[in-house]
Order: sequence, then structure tokens, then C-alpha cells
Amino acid sequence: MSPVATEGSRPRIRLRFTALYAATLLVVLVGAATVLRFALRATLQREFEESVRASAGLVTQFFRTEVNEYRTIEATLTHISGELVFEDRIIRYRAPDGRRFRGNRALATPVVPALRTPMQSVRFPLDADLAPGWQVEVDASMTNMLALQARIDRWFLFGIPLLVLTAAVAGWWLTGRTLSPVGSMADAAARIAPASGTRLPVTNPDDELGRLGTRFNALLDRLDGALAQQRQFIADAAHELRTPIARMRARVELALLKAPDVATGADRTEILRALDAELRAITHQVDELLQLARADAAGDEAVAHAERLFLDDLVADELPRWQPQAEQLGVALTVGALEEAAVRGDAVLLARLCGVLVDNALRYSGTPGDVRVSVQARTDVVVLTVEDNGRGVPVADRVRIFDRFFRGEEARHRRADGSGLGLAIASWIVRRHGGTIRVDDSELGGARFVVALGRATVG
Repeated sequence: MSPVATEGSRPRIRLRFTALYAATLLVVLVGAATVLRFALRATLQREFEESVRASAGLVTQFFRTEVNEYRTIEATLTHISGELVFEDRIIRYRAPDGRRFRGNRALATPVVPALRTPMQSVRFPLDADLAPGWQVEVDASMTNMLALQARIDRWFLFGIPLLVLTAAVAGWWLTGRTLSPVGSMADAAARIAPASGTRLPVTNPDDELGRLGTRFNALLDRLDGALAQQRQFIADAAHELRTPIARMRARVELALLKAPDVATGADRTEILRALDAELRAITHQVDELLQLARADAAGDEAVAHAERLFLDDLVADELPRWQPQAEQLGVALTVGALEEAAVRGDAVLLARLCGVLVDNALRYSGTPGDVRVSVQARTDVVVLTVEDNGRGVPVADRVRIFDRFFRGEEARHRRADGSGLGLAIASWIVRRHGGTIRVDDSELGGARFVVALGRATVG
């Protein structure tokens, strides 16, 4: 079976390439042969006419040489007729009155074979000065010229099909060699299983097929990465949801173990409050998971329906919603610089970004807590800064702080109810708006998250 043919199919591409190559070559050869044939016929005809003209010129030159010796035109022509004999043509002379000159003695015509037809008869002036009115008549056979033309036509008739057939065989072989990597890649693609790590064989990465195989392998790498990320996402989500669910089950089982007359109203109230807190945590995590699922669907593409808005107004509207939580945690939520700063983006996503950063700062601030939010307008960018007076983010954790489900050791010890999804959502929102986000040390003593977004032009 051909290396480019799959099981139960014919090598259609190879056949089409070969047929196209042979047909193209046939058209080119037929066109070239037609042009060459007409050119050769014209050349042979021109050479034949020049040859006949040369024969007449030879007679004229001979006449000029001999006329001084034989004195009269008739005597000279009689002598020339016996001396000049051509194999494939007959020389005759016509007098000024149009009669054919036969000479005073029998010409040596028996030694001249009869000319084969077709023939061409041409007349030329003998000599306008020495023999005024006399003409040389040349009868020349065209048989040799036509035979040569027929031989050339036979060469074209048999040579062109032979060349096309030879080229088709060579094209079939060459196309098979060229498309052989495609067959190998097709066979390898049929054996590739999801997340198997198997890739297409690439013989020469520098040619067109090699670049195609390389890009396809890169696509498989991205798909494997996406599958691995999805599996990790599902595993991490299940792990994060298992903990609050296990705590709720433990509380319910403990309540069921107690006798109804033992459990007081206060106990039931405490259990219900604990369950409500756990359900709120689970709801928050499910909401974050849904947000990340939407993020995976949208990717890092720019916001489709971006509008011009002022980030300082958005922050000013969002901060009052976090004041109750700040007061409950004993954290002072203050506003630093709040400069007028126009950006282009999605108001809902930017509000979510602000909320994620403020919530994260409230959770991990010090005791007593201090969280400061500021918006600054610079030449080309708008900078949103959220900082706290907590313990900050270790330098070793700053590379992974925006990864999904990542929580440093310090964060796990201080707050066990975190999911590690908020900062991943914040990073995705910033990327969709074409900005950057980073974390470094704050002057307050904790962490400082700095978001830089492109500044919208006026108008």
C-alpha cells in the first residue's frame, strides 16, 4: 500500500499530483512542439529556396566565365548544359521570346534521374547585361525537404508521449517520496491517544511538511496541557470542596448522636450557624469556580464590549460595600490617592477585580488591620494599588501567587477558609484588559498588589 494511502482508500492526492504534472507537461510539450514544428518548416522552406537560388547563381556565374570563350549565348548555354548536372534538380533556359532553349546537341540528361514530385519551378534572370531577356529555369524536387519534415513529425508523435509517460512514472515515484511523511504522520495520528505524549514524526522540520508536523505537535502539547490543567482543576476543586462538606457532615453527625432531650436550643442554633457559614464558603467557592470556567471559555481575549469609565469612581463605589466586613474584622479600610483616571474595560469585571484584591487584603491584614486602596493616573497607565499591613507574600511564593488553588504555607496557617482562586480570577481579569499585575512589599509592612491598566484617551 502506498505510504500516503490509508487503509481501504486509494492514493488520491498522489494520483492527482501525478496526473496534473503529466497533463501540464503534455500541454507544454505539445505547445513547444507545435511552435518548433512551424519554425522548422519555415527554416527548411527558406533553406530550400536559398538552395534553388544558389543553383541559379552558380549557373549565372558559370555563364559569365564561359561566355568569353564561346562568344555566343547559345554556344555557351550548350556547353553549360553538358557540364552542370544536379542530382535533385533540372536546369533549363528560356529565350527572350519565351521558347525553351534546347541547344545544338543532345544534352546529357540520361544521367539525370527523373525528379520525384512534388517539385517547385523557379525562374531567375540569366544576366541582364550579357544575356538580356534570357532566364534560368530551375525545377527542384521537394521530396527530401518533405521527408525531413515527416521524420521530425514522427519524432514529435512518438517522442512526446514517451516523454510524458516517463515523466509520469518519475512524478509518481517522486510524489510518493514527497508525500511519504504525510502517510507516516497520518498513521501516527491514528495511534495518538489523549494525553499519551505521542507525537507526529517529523523528518525535516525545515520544509513545509515538517513545519506542519511541528505546529501540529505544538497543538497537541497545548491540548495535553489543557487536559492536564482541567484534570488538575477538577481534582483541586474536589479537594477544596471536600473540606467544608466534611465539616458539615461532622457537625450533623454529632448532632444526631446527641439525644433529642439533651440538645438544647442553643446547640441547635450554633449548629445551624456553623452550617450556614460552611454553606456560604461553599457558595463562594462555587461562584469562583464558575468564574474560572467562564475565564477558560473566554481565554485571554480582549473584552468584547469595553466602555470608557473612570476607575476612581468605580473604586469609590465599591469600597463602601466592604466596610462592614472591615469593621467586623477590626481592619481600617482607607483610601489613599484617588485621582481621576479613565480606562476602557468591563465595569463588572473591574469591580470584581477590586473586590478580590480588597477581600484578600482584609483577610490577611495584621492585628489591628490596615488596608489602603489608591488610584493614580500616570502618563500612559492607570495604577490601582491595594496594600495591607499583614505579613506579606514571601518572595518564593510570588511566582505562583496567581496560580489556581495555590496558597502559601503562611496563608494556610492564618486562614483555613481560603480557596486560592481569587487571585487567579484577578490575574485573568487584568490580562483580558491588557494590563499587568504584580505583588511586592508594602510600606505598611504587608503585601502590595499593583495593577496597571492602559489609560483611555480623552474623547
